[in-house]
Amino acid sequence: MPIDADFFRTLAGSFATGVTIVTTVDDTGQPKGLTSSSYIGLSIEPPLMLISVDKRSRTLPALQHTRAFCINFLSADAEHLSDLFASKAEEKFSGFTWQPSDLAAGAPMLIDHSVAIAECQVTEVIEAGDHVVFIARVDGGIFLGGTPLVYYNRTYAAWPAAQRTLAR
Repeated sequence: MPIDADFFRTLAGSFATGVTIVTTVDDTGQPKGLTSSSYIGLSIEPPLMLISVDKRSRTLPALQHTRAFCINFLSADAEHLSDLFASKAEEKFSGFTWQPSDLAAGAPMLIDHSVAIAECQVTEVIEAGDHVVFIARVDGGIFLGGTPLVYYNRTYAAWPAAQRTLAR
């Protein structure tokens, strides 16, 4: 018999993960996005990344339509954006600057709040339980550096090992 949802959340929350905001645009060109820790660097040759999106997400239709997105790997000072993009707020893109990706159909790049950004084109879509998995080819990206934001057991933190690495 499978475990219940609360225990599963506790179990999954026992793994520290980086925090990303996945961004895209809808069929009218409006920016959409969501906070996600469901990211995998899947393959080097070809360069592939994988994200997983809840079927109830209001960003899902835009991802399915556009089939392109950016993965914005958040910097340690972007906890407020993680909370905003995890919320049901209607307007998530006001109050800060972003720029459209030329390689990911105009998906927003959160340059001022990221340590890196991957610009992706969807190659496969797989339904998996209550989520949709997107496998995407990485067509470009930006490495900005800095300290990444980490999430563990419902708590944010800066990744301390990154701070030591940058100090060398």
